[in-house]
Amino acid sequence: MALTPRRIALAILAVALAIRVAWVFATPDYRLVHDAIDYHAHAVSLARGDGFALAYGRETAFRPPAYPLFVAAVYWLFGPSLEWARLANALVGTGIVALIGVICAQVWSTRVALIAMALGAVYVPLILVGQSVMSEPLFTLCMLGAIACALRRRPVAAGVLLGLAILGRANALVLLAPLAWAVWRGPRPALVLVVCAALTVLPWTIRNYVVLGHVVPVSTQLGSALAGTYNSEAMANKATWMSLKRVDDYRPIFNRLRETNEAVLEKQLRDASLGYIADHPAAPLKVAFWTTRRMLDLGGWDWAIHTAGTVSAGRRAGAAGIVCFWAFALLAVAGACTRAARAAPRWLWAVPVLMYLGVVFLVVETPRYRTAIDPFVIMLAALALSAVTAKRAQVP
Repeated sequence: MALTPRRIALAILAVALAIRVAWVFATPDYRLVHDAIDYHAHAVSLARGDGFALAYGRETAFRPPAYPLFVAAVYWLFGPSLEWARLANALVGTGIVALIGVICAQVWSTRVALIAMALGAVYVPLILVGQSVMSEPLFTLCMLGAIACALRRRPVAAGVLLGLAILGRANALVLLAPLAWAVWRGPRPALVLVVCAALTVLPWTIRNYVVLGHVVPVSTQLGSALAGTYNSEAMANKATWMSLKRVDDYRPIFNRLRETNEAVLEKQLRDASLGYIADHPAAPLKVAFWTTRRMLDLGGWDWAIHTAGTVSAGRRAGAAGIVCFWAFALLAVAGACTRAARAAPRWLWAVPVLMYLGVVFLVVETPRYRTAIDPFVIMLAALALSAVTAKRAQVP
């Protein structure tokens, strides 16, 4: 039986899925931590038909809805088991590997696509995030799907998938510009993409207005993201985001948490944070410096290991993820210098840049806050390896 590119790709995907499923079964002591607790609670409530769970006894729009709805569907079908949620994310992670290959084939070649898929299958940071009950894998899958559709100039599909990505993480709003650029053949396709994305998000925005009485397009997270970083305690600790429970600067606001409408609370925190920035104009630069180091896992070994724990990864797994990222990042730097990288559409490289800018002035935890950027690290690494193997093939 001939090894065609299609069969090789299917074999790589089978290996990618096997690795992810094996990881789930090899870590039966997985425990929910941090954001995963909320995602699970919302999913259980939705699966029971009770709607989104309350937060502090009141209605909430803090967590974007795409991932809780996805997990709720899994729980409705198989029961509220963390194992099923993690296995579902293993499928999503395998889909990410597939879409990395699709995009590479569209932009470069089948050779690059197969190399990128093989790299993606074993890329430890994606495996670590994918084994957790976290929203980043589904968000990244939708984002990559939107990019693949935009490359084929299918504005309706690209817009719907981008809308789903926005409903996964609100900072995907910044991707409207590069994807509209991608489908541009005059204003009509770009407008179609934007309208389809907006219509996908609209039902959730309406729901938020009904239950909160305020216009909340996607989420009320921005205020707490800003406040947790832009405060005296965080700035004294290398601009490390802090839980508002431990932030004295905003304690008068936080103490009224339970009785304050969530949308009102978000605005109060946002305004207070912007006031802090106005009084400390160099603060965003300090935040950007430290978050950039952390995104590159250069903010300190202990910190990087600690934040890997936010996806319930143990110390050894976290360390493996750090070393793996460094190796891939070195290859990616080489790949960025290739002619193939320069020949790619500029809007494609705008995507990881915008994803970086979407978090660099707020908070970064690796590996999960880098999940939307990691596929591009893998693509660049694949370009480097493809260039090397192509040169060797030319040697007589």
